[in-house]
Amino acid sequence: MISKDTKSVLVGLTGGIASGKSTVIQYLSENGYAVIDADKLGHRVLDPGNPGFQKVVDAFGKEILHPDGTVNRQVLGRLVFADPRRLMQLNEISHPMIAEMIKNEYEKLVSNSVNKIVFLEAAILIEAGWHKVCGQIWVVSLDPAVAMERLQQRDCLSKADARSRIAAQLTPEERLAYADVVLKNDGLQKELVFQTQRALQQLKHARSDGSLA
Repeated sequence: MISKDTKSVLVGLTGGIASGKSTVIQYLSENGYAVIDADKLGHRVLDPGNPGFQKVVDAFGKEILHPDGTVNRQVLGRLVFADPRRLMQLNEISHPMIAEMIKNEYEKLVSNSVNKIVFLEAAILIEAGWHKVCGQIWVVSLDPAVAMERLQQRDCLSKADARSRIAAQLTPEERLAYADVVLKNDGLQKELVFQTQRALQQLKHARSDGSLA
């Protein structure tokens, strides 16, 4: 998907839904690092006019559409998170398209990002296989019970809907098995920012001494 060279690196940033990745992303962006948001790219797949739009409508039916013809993401979300087979069907349509957009975004952003480091933020980084092209994997870790409470409040979801979304992802243990860096979000926001600062310093050091291309 992405050609690797010794002058640039893609860092994967992942974590369960509502784990606090946005705090890390905000800090990175404010400090000049380019960030690719895979979730936003996934939304673009569902935009009318994108080839993925018609494929999704053909697969899931017109009942997933708003009256104006755009995809009702809440309806689609309830469908796919209630049935692993439907989720797999959606992923088979969207993931290759998102992967191509990630490649294009990386090539466009890398030259202007600090130290030619680009971050790929994706809740499904590992499930989709995108971690394979990353030089490092950072995982934001949060207790699932706290994440579910945050998710309900943030997205106005029922407890059942929030639980189904979390259950559709990897467990924290499965995700942490891939981590080069773990950012624990079980304290204050400033503590998560401090961990991010420290991880950046270690990353830049690894790049300068050649241990990470």
